[in-house]
Amino acid sequence: MNEAVKDIIYVLLWGDLPSTVRGLASCQRIREAHPRARLILLTAPDYEALLKHCPHFSQIETDATATGPAGKLTSKRIKVTKPKYVYDLVGDADARRIRGGLRFSRIKWIDAAPRPMDGVHPVEAAAVALGRSGLGREDYRLGEAPAPDVSWVDYLARTSRMLEPEYFGLNGPFALLAPAGEEVKANLRWPRERWAALAAALLDLGITPAIVGGPSARDVGRFVSENVPNSRDVTGKAKLVQLAGLARRTRFVFGEDTDLIHLLVAAGPPAAALYPDGENPALKAPRGASPVVLLHAPVLAQVTAEEALQAMRVAGGFEESPRAA
Repeated sequence: MNEAVKDIIYVLLWGDLPSTVRGLASCQRIREAHPRARLILLTAPDYEALLKHCPHFSQIETDATATGPAGKLTSKRIKVTKPKYVYDLVGDADARRIRGGLRFSRIKWIDAAPRPMDGVHPVEAAAVALGRSGLGREDYRLGEAPAPDVSWVDYLARTSRMLEPEYFGLNGPFALLAPAGEEVKANLRWPRERWAALAAALLDLGITPAIVGGPSARDVGRFVSENVPNSRDVTGKAKLVQLAGLARRTRFVFGEDTDLIHLLVAAGPPAAALYPDGENPALKAPRGASPVVLLHAPVLAQVTAEEALQAMRVAGGFEESPRAA
């Protein structure tokens, strides 16, 4: 599918943060297959501030989920643009609505949305879907498909000090700790006392703990910063692109089953993730360039800070330098 001329290609990608991050692996594969094309990302407004920096795309449009007259204009605009292909990485009702608006055009619609499959991680499912469209293989075992990669934030970090660790008061080695927020029931979260114990243990090893997350995680961030001097509470204070930049410079990430951990791990650091018993965590774990150790227990409080530290060691989190270029 390599172009002799600069074709226009639309890529449809939206959803929650894990789906969006995982979809970036497919976007990279599409860019590699169409290196000279003008790739237009059609998405929702939620993660525009992050995705607008992604080098895979030439342009971003954010009205994918618009309804009513505005929704009709989306399909009309695509039709007028005359793309050669539309890669659908979503496959939901909004995508079907857009496809319906293009039904009388000559645009080739490529259904590359991952389908849920028993025993298959969404990253492998997405790679299989792309393979069926002609890009790559159609068979992947667990862990074989290319992982999402947001290392491109390094280029932005060279021009903006807002992505530097020092901007958040982080000098020297540091670790990112990503607790679940208040939207998760307390009995399904790691207790904040455990987070404080882990932060204290890291400081004893010369590593500054930084608690990251959205506003719903502020209770844990505040508790740790008040009880563990020299720790850093970054909850609710950083944008997603800044958190990706921090993840490029961190020694490692430790977090619960949160949306954010998918972005942090995709930045490349080694990680350990904590899951309650239930669905096999290997089938929904975050993916990145480095190892991710999965811990799970019937009651998360059973996992100690010492066990969390050991998981980080196994993942390679105590290496001398971070992954960022």
